Amino acid sequence: MMDSKQNASKYISAAKGIFLLTILTHAFASAEELSDEAQSSANTTIEVPVVELTAPKASVNPLSGGVIEAHELAEKKTTVMDTARLLEDIPGVSTYGAGAISALPVIHGLADERLRLQVDGMDMTAACPNHMNSVLSYINPTRVGVIKVFSGITPVSEGGDSLGGTIQVSAAPLAFASEGDWLVNGSLGSFYRSNGYATGWNASAGFATDHVSMQYSESHLKSANYRAAKRFKDVSQWPSQDWLENTDDDEVASSAISGSVNQSLDVAFKHESHLLQLGLSQQSVGFEGFPNQRMDMTDNKNTTVNLRYAGQFDWGDVQAKMFRQHVKHAMDIGAQRADQAMPMLSDAETLGASLKVSAPIMSEHLLRVGTELLSYRLDDWWPPVGTAVGSMCCNEFQNIRNGQRDKVALFAEMESSWRQDWLTLIGVRTDIVNSNAGDVQGYSNTASYRADAASFNAQSRGRRDLNWDWTALTRYMPTLQQTYELGFARKSRAPSLYERYAWSTFSMAALMNNFVGDGNGYIGNLELEPEVAHTANIAFEWHDEPQAIWSTKLNAYYTYINDYIDAKRCNFGRCPASLLNRQDSFVLLQYVNQSARLHGFDFSAYRQLISSDAVGVISSRAVISYVRGENTTTGDNLYHIMPLNGRFSLENKLGGWLSTAELQLVSDKRHVSQVRNETRTDGYGLLNLRTSYTNKFMRVDLGLENALNKLYFSPLGGAYLGQGDPMSTSTIPWGINLPGMGRSANVAVTFFY
Repeated sequence: MMDSKQNASKYISAAKGIFLLTILTHAFASAEELSDEAQSSANTTIEVPVVELTAPKASVNPLSGGVIEAHELAEKKTTVMDTARLLEDIPGVSTYGAGAISALPVIHGLADERLRLQVDGMDMTAACPNHMNSVLSYINPTRVGVIKVFSGITPVSEGGDSLGGTIQVSAAPLAFASEGDWLVNGSLGSFYRSNGYATGWNASAGFATDHVSMQYSESHLKSANYRAAKRFKDVSQWPSQDWLENTDDDEVASSAISGSVNQSLDVAFKHESHLLQLGLSQQSVGFEGFPNQRMDMTDNKNTTVNLRYAGQFDWGDVQAKMFRQHVKHAMDIGAQRADQAMPMLSDAETLGASLKVSAPIMSEHLLRVGTELLSYRLDDWWPPVGTAVGSMCCNEFQNIRNGQRDKVALFAEMESSWRQDWLTLIGVRTDIVNSNAGDVQGYSNTASYRADAASFNAQSRGRRDLNWDWTALTRYMPTLQQTYELGFARKSRAPSLYERYAWSTFSMAALMNNFVGDGNGYIGNLELEPEVAHTANIAFEWHDEPQAIWSTKLNAYYTYINDYIDAKRCNFGRCPASLLNRQDSFVLLQYVNQSARLHGFDFSAYRQLISSDAVGVISSRAVISYVRGENTTTGDNLYHIMPLNGRFSLENKLGGWLSTAELQLVSDKRHVSQVRNETRTDGYGLLNLRTSYTNKFMRVDLGLENALNKLYFSPLGGAYLGQGDPMSTSTIPWGINLPGMGRSANVAVTFFY
């Protein structure tokens, strides 16, 4: 019997052939006609024949968050390889450095599993002790249609089991034809990035009537190692140079990617105000290097099945969904690190379902109630290496065995429009999270693992966390040019499986459990309690009435977190006493509950400067963000906090042309985490230049990123670990930050039909 993954491949492959044949047949038949039309439409914009779908009313989006629509994404998504990079224009959002397509998003200093990440409505989880298969890597940037970010004050209907907010990335909605008509659409695109010689292509094809719509998409990409602007490493710092491949001093080893393929097939049925959509997707990555981790991803296959329903009735709206995600993941030591092997495997499955109902109460109020179910299973094991009994032989090392994390949630919220200028949103939510893991064993029953495994296996590991969240928000709009908003929220998150159940204190094993890119080793803690954050947020927005000439938004926040999961130096088990107080090396840490506070602000502004037939529209944009994070238990700084930073751009729209000059400024990072031996980074400025031309049938993008070829180190880039023996705290030099990419010329071409 074929499993769901095989079925998905079969259906996707069959649809691929049918759609491409349909498109090619129709395209050749119409080629002459298109050629004539192209001449007359050189200065027109894209007009995709999309019929608006009915959908239930979404929750109010607080001013602290942001929405990026399709037309705003177009400038970047054809040339970037990583979907997470599309978020960087949203105030308060930044990204942790990782692999070529696997950056981890951050909102107001809270990252990764402290955020709820959804792709096409699915809550997915990374299945890797390094979080290499990050959630947003499962959707290619070219397929993204809209991005919604809820920061801090997240409506309970959109949050749950998270602290910092929610990021929802969705593909473009399927198009339907007008009544009695039918339509065929498609696209074919390719890109090239000079730094790393990155290339890729993408294609989509769709067919629709007024009731049925089908869309197939596929994308491929690969890249060699990227290069920094200048020399950043001295190989004499490495204890052993024998294992180093001969890479140039400006080459970032272990940053390549190959064999990355995304495929998706969506079928939707629409009848009156009801929409049913089935999505199948599959991603495979043959190799992805991670220069701030000790391993590389050597294989990853992700398969999803996603069934969604949205409908409108006389009494209200209904949204329902069911989905399944299956991940098979493999890591090992890449060829540029050392001449040895250490395979690490994981297998995970997520099953999810939800039901949300919205109903008006009188004319002023909208009630939303709902429930969510999420079941996650994880096995993480490392096959033995060699034949001599010892640190890596002769049993399977079981990092997480039979890991379980199940969630049941209930929520209710009321959105009330008391007057035309006054809105409130109040909601409450509870999440019950059950987690557990089975007995474990090390590579051998030697002193390296025996005591840790016996201690872990002797303890009760089942945990039940009862989380309560609430949100209260009020918005006042005295005129059509002003909006003021005040919000308070309590958000909770239960520990992840790796935070609770990673059990070994043997340094080699602990170093492989790390999803923050600092090079240290991490050990779980069965006694962890859920994190609870209390946030106060105030936001102001001013703009002209049509919101076309100018706008300004200021958002300030304060968050206090009880039982914040930070880290302490490991002083038990096999952890070396010599690392307990070291300040100049990689160390071993254990997750621990402490307390923390974060505060900061986001500022964004837009101003149209000139509008004329001769020069088109010239406008300027600015985004500035600042966050400060402190551990109030120890007085230490929180890890990976982005210092003051801003993006300033000047845009010119003239006919089908859109040209942008962007200046990115980042101050030096002085507040670093001492317990992690985090290193400081200098401030820097980058100049990025982009231009694009679009008409009805094609789009051309040209860009010059880091145009002045500035050597820089991102404050969230992490440690450079791309070369050297990864199995010890002392065989890779400490203190080298991961450099950013040097100058790169990018070009992308996309044809539409």
